[in-house]
Amino acid sequence: MRGLGWRVQGSGRYLGDSEAPDYVLSNTGVREGGASAAVGYRDHRWNATAYYSWFTRELGILRASHIGNLTDLNNAIESGTPWYVADFTYDIEAPRQDVEHHLVKAEAGYAISERDRIVVTYGYQADDRQEYDIRRGGRSGTPAIDLFLTTHTADAVLKHWIGKHIHGKVGVSGVYQENINVPGTGIRPLIPNYRKQSGGVFLLEHFPISPKVEMEAGVRVEATQLDVAKYTFDDVLITPQHDFTNSAFTLGTNWSVKDSLRLRFNVGTAYRPPHVSELYSEGLHHGAAAIERGDAQLTSERSLKGTIDLEALWFGGRLRTDVTLYANSIADYIYLRPNGVELTIRGAFPVFQYVATDAFLFGLDATLQAKLTNRFSLRNRTSLVRGRDLSQSEWLFQIPSDRTENALLFELPQAGAWRAVEVSASSTVVFRQSRVPAGLDFTEPPGTYHLIGLSASASRTLGKGELRIGLQASNILNTTYRDYMDRFRYYADARGTDLTFWIRYSFGKHT
Repeated sequence: MRGLGWRVQGSGRYLGDSEAPDYVLSNTGVREGGASAAVGYRDHRWNATAYYSWFTRELGILRASHIGNLTDLNNAIESGTPWYVADFTYDIEAPRQDVEHHLVKAEAGYAISERDRIVVTYGYQADDRQEYDIRRGGRSGTPAIDLFLTTHTADAVLKHWIGKHIHGKVGVSGVYQENINVPGTGIRPLIPNYRKQSGGVFLLEHFPISPKVEMEAGVRVEATQLDVAKYTFDDVLITPQHDFTNSAFTLGTNWSVKDSLRLRFNVGTAYRPPHVSELYSEGLHHGAAAIERGDAQLTSERSLKGTIDLEALWFGGRLRTDVTLYANSIADYIYLRPNGVELTIRGAFPVFQYVATDAFLFGLDATLQAKLTNRFSLRNRTSLVRGRDLSQSEWLFQIPSDRTENALLFELPQAGAWRAVEVSASSTVVFRQSRVPAGLDFTEPPGTYHLIGLSASASRTLGKGELRIGLQASNILNTTYRDYMDRFRYYADARGTDLTFWIRYSFGKHT
């Protein structure tokens, strides 16, 4: 049928325990499977697509992160060596997670005129999640957390052209979400049952002033209602309700100074209502190996952010630079703050409390790429961010470390039957995070580390489709390190050398 197209895709992974340079990271295996299918239709006025995806994962949680008493927990954090190390295996035992995800999405568009178009989108997600703890009496096969989350989303957008000096889009959106704790765990749920409903309207307009300058302005208003059902520690059912109404705006300018230089300026406000986990968490979060506690008094984050983007080509296009500078002032910024350790019947764990503060973040992201020859190029990617807690007059907790990556890239369009040959060697340096609140964390930030990586991939025609194969190697020097942003750094080193070989076959693709 003319105008009709389709696509199917599948993937899978079956991994055993990861390994640090000096020991096995026991119970860190992964089993994943996924598939998706899409079908679409298009003619001169209509277009429609339907999409479905399925994903499942069984993930082992580092065994050494679950500790029986406070003394052993403190020893594990201070010693730098996991208390539990076993031989390599593909088996996954408790603690572990099982996740299954389904997504259905449908979209239809209709061209009202040559330049005006309406697009309607609907989506449905179903997420089934179980977390298994090490439990006595042969109950490790009974989930300690069993959640079923469904989400419905709907959007309608009108893309309009008023004239050559004004065009944009206006739309409405809505979300309905429901979380159910499946009975039978025998443990108080980490987060309660809840229903969340939100609806919003937005307008975004572009104003071309000249061939080189375009301004844009937008506004969004949204209302969210969160209905919660939970039991207190006295087994009394309570049903608190939270209502959030927020608005945001954006104002920006795109300036093409010349063909090889473009500047973008933007200032805008934003908002984020607190998630139910930030309001009501009360218990062990297995995936983070920590006890987390919410605060029902938290309100929406509100921010004012400014950005400057520069894209430039130098030396006849042989050097490309992309630089973004940003500053962000956030009122009631929500984050997890360490709050001691606690011994429970399930073991000893660090405790983190959701808190809000006034914060200021600023930084830059930069990419520079130099073309050395027709085949070789050099690339640098650098990211710097600073965060201050204005209420406490200290650095913010859990802000990413400075990092820079240098890579040598090789590209070859054709090599016999193979094409799109790509080879790269990378060097990544992540610096020690020295800007931290004094005495807050359970241990000092880990030191600077340097990782070397290699990757290669190529494609060729095979039958009526295209075969692409690749090899990726990370941390090839088997460097011992821990990353500041990784919660499991309290218990063990990060992974050592990791080799991944992958194959992808695209049906019906011709060159």
